[in-house]
Amino acid sequence: MLNLNQHHSTTENEHGPSRETCWFLQGCCSHESNATRTILRSETFKLGRSPEADLILIANDISKFHAEIIAIGQVVILKDLGSTNGTYVNGRRVTEPTPVGEGDLLQFASLEFQLGRMEEQQEPDYHTCEVDGMESRWMITQMHQVLNQKQFWMAYQPIVSTKDLSRHGVEALIRCDIPGLQSPYQLFQTATQLGLETNLSDGSRVKTAEELAPFPAQSHIFVNTHHHELLDNELIESLGEINQLLGTWQLVVEIHEAAVPDLQRIREFKQNLHDRNIKLAYDDFGAGQSRLRELIEVPPDYVKFDRAMVDGLATGSSRQLSIVETLVQFCRENQIQTIAEGIDNEQDGNLCREIGFDLLQGFFYGRPEKREITLPLK
Repeated sequence: MLNLNQHHSTTENEHGPSRETCWFLQGCCSHESNATRTILRSETFKLGRSPEADLILIANDISKFHAEIIAIGQVVILKDLGSTNGTYVNGRRVTEPTPVGEGDLLQFASLEFQLGRMEEQQEPDYHTCEVDGMESRWMITQMHQVLNQKQFWMAYQPIVSTKDLSRHGVEALIRCDIPGLQSPYQLFQTATQLGLETNLSDGSRVKTAEELAPFPAQSHIFVNTHHHELLDNELIESLGEINQLLGTWQLVVEIHEAAVPDLQRIREFKQNLHDRNIKLAYDDFGAGQSRLRELIEVPPDYVKFDRAMVDGLATGSSRQLSIVETLVQFCRENQIQTIAEGIDNEQDGNLCREIGFDLLQGFFYGRPEKREITLPLK
């Protein structure tokens, strides 16, 4: 006779025990407390000042029953319970039941949490535990500090000529010392999550102009745009104001391929820049789409070859070298200046000089540093 219990056990061993989705909130339950991780142990989980809440939040601006989280399997819904001071998802106030997911930043009045998920064979045996590294969890407050209090700084990386390695220009790159946001990638990822990426991009250009305006022009200044920024009149006017502030510095605006909606738009954008004596650069050429059509139909002033195309070029394949040589030759014939990005060693730099690149950028020629280091007063 078949032993059903034994058969079930064998099947479980063959396929492994099932894993359950376990949701948790990570944050501080008061302004004075340490960071904690709290497991959402029930499908409906209430937060508020009431002793009857599943998670008690201690702050004057928290309502008695402030919000509720409904978690069923992979689906999580956040619902404000008519709170006085609001419930927010990634910086945006919500008044209707709102789906949320792993990594979302949830704010209840002035208290912030991050929603997390882990796959467990069984639910953890704790309800709440302390965690370290809370600095990186106050993302909403930190990002507003970055923008409103300008708690970021600009670094400048040299761009040198292949002829004599003299400095042709510098690229302005944003940096931040706030824990959790030191990486430019993490800084912009968080800004994007909160819908503030274009504000951050614009703020970095304004700060660059404010820093350099008091000093005599020493070179070209390359500034970045975010690929979510529209190539519209608002951006043009903003760049025009920055250019006026910079005075005799030659401004070069880098745009990402993802920001180019169509050829007519980029053609108009280029003309608007040139009308204001601003030059245009295509950034990260060779990463993702090739942008060959834009290069042919709307040639820019500069093309920055992505480091993926030139890194290891001296020891790479002959096919890689042939492709890069062909593109550099095309640019030269069309009066487009070429920049090899990400040059970290002398061998790649020398080969880029041999095949006709105009300019070089990378750690080998200078790391991004504060203005007083990269652009000291003469």
